[in-house]
Amino acid sequence: MPKQIEQTETEHPEHVAENSIAAVKITKEKGAEPEQPKMTRLASKYPKLFKVNKELEDQNGAIQQKQKQLSAKKKELSEVTGWFKGRKKKELQKEIDELKSQIRDMKDYLPRIVQKIGYRSVQEFLKDFKVSQTEYSQYRTAIEKWKKETGKEPVAHGIRAKLAEKKQEIQNEQKNKQHTRSQNKDRGAR
Repeated sequence: MPKQIEQTETEHPEHVAENSIAAVKITKEKGAEPEQPKMTRLASKYPKLFKVNKELEDQNGAIQQKQKQLSAKKKELSEVTGWFKGRKKKELQKEIDELKSQIRDMKDYLPRIVQKIGYRSVQEFLKDFKVSQTEYSQYRTAIEKWKKETGKEPVAHGIRAKLAEKKQEIQNEQKNKQHTRSQNKDRGAR
């Protein structure tokens, strides 16, 4: 049996060549219009992760502000000297303790921000965020390149895109129905 297969391939080399030429033509045709790049799972999560990262950054900024206030109060406390400054020292110490408590609470809130979306720790979130940011950037670059090559606008994929498309179709149908109804009413009035 193997000899027959070898003989048919050697006896008809033009058929093999024609098949490979056809395959090259098909790949050239496919190469003429490349397929739209598809977004990876992590890249599709990027907008949501970006919002959470923004919330983390805002919280970190607020913590830094409180820490600056804390260091200013500590400096002020160290500058208060004298026999009759006991009340002032107590007030400053109370403010310092309050600021420390607020900072501790704000730091404790950081992991809760990422836990709301299913991450166990901020480090785990940041790791995924960096990867999704890279993948999203690569996707955007690939889409821009694809747009230049094809001159077409990208078609959105996914459930939200399909829902938006269906919603638009329904709105267009309703507009057409309203337009035909008003035309029919106008005809009846004449």
